[in-house]
Amino acid sequence: MPHMDELYDSLVNLCYECVLDRDAWRPMLEQLAAVTGHQMGALLFLDQREQRPQVTSINLCDPASVKAYNSYYHQYDPAKEVLVPRPIGSWYHDREDLGAQRIRRDPYYQEFHLPFGMNSISCIKLHEQANTGIYLSLLTAVGASLPEQEQRNLLKRLSPHLLRAARMSNRLQTLELDVAHRELLLERHPAPVWLLDAEGRVLFCNHQAEQRLGQLEFALQGRQGRLQGKSLDGRLQALIRQAAGHSGKRRAGWLPLDSEPPTQLLVTPVPDASALAARHSGSLVLLALLENPPRSQLLADLFRLSPAELRLAELVTQGLAPETCAERLNVSINTIRTQLRALFRKTETERQAELANLFTRLQGL
Repeated sequence: MPHMDELYDSLVNLCYECVLDRDAWRPMLEQLAAVTGHQMGALLFLDQREQRPQVTSINLCDPASVKAYNSYYHQYDPAKEVLVPRPIGSWYHDREDLGAQRIRRDPYYQEFHLPFGMNSISCIKLHEQANTGIYLSLLTAVGASLPEQEQRNLLKRLSPHLLRAARMSNRLQTLELDVAHRELLLERHPAPVWLLDAEGRVLFCNHQAEQRLGQLEFALQGRQGRLQGKSLDGRLQALIRQAAGHSGKRRAGWLPLDSEPPTQLLVTPVPDASALAARHSGSLVLLALLENPPRSQLLADLFRLSPAELRLAELVTQGLAPETCAERLNVSINTIRTQLRALFRKTETERQAELANLFTRLQGL
């Protein structure tokens, strides 16, 4: 017992370190898994509108299993039907909630869990609000002993502190960078969209992009985590390098694709001031497949511009003075000045010429 009390005190301290320091979540998860008889663990984010759980970057799992779960197997996870309706603080133990017979027959376990070396799982709902939830999962490895009763008791003692730390942490909703794109309109964008890092690896593609890659006649293909252009690959990679280049030299470009109806691929640097760049390290490149490209609207999504701010930005890009913009838009000059200040703030520019240059460069005009 004295040894368990020491472990308990150490983990309680780590729980509250997580409130002030997001980097403390991983060491806390590592120690929590080790002392409670588990070999793996993860924080999960759940979008309740789609019932889609996603393993976050804070995990102790095989990266291949994380990728497989996030891209496909999440939809078959039987834990959702049991744990989601339960209140915050509820534990889900698959051996108790599902039973050994269902686990033996369930394709989720036979096709995903066991092949990746995962055995039993316990999961607690840490946090929940209108459309999102955060869960903490602990897993045993195939061939490892199941947690002993003393270890399960320790986990139960720690539960209130895990919940309190989750409630106190205003950073909890931003723990996962790989799923934050769901808050940034990319998933809901009508055009097929890919987000790449500076090395050309695909960080995210929305549902429309996944569908297009599945079409045999489509000019692009995904291979080993990267986007390739089949017969156009040389030009595509050159545009990606151009968009991901050094600061001040990054430029957007367009790649016409031979298709019906005619389409163009926008390859553009993600501005450092955008919400996307704030959530990832290094240069980012956005690719969007556009028919009669709504270029300005795509940029409005990136900078989160209002319709009025977008209309003004388009006029400023044409070189029009504020007074002329006010006449064109039939608003007062004070309204124009207020909207200009908002545009400067959102795009991190200081003058109209700088704003116009930014939009012109990003539109590839």
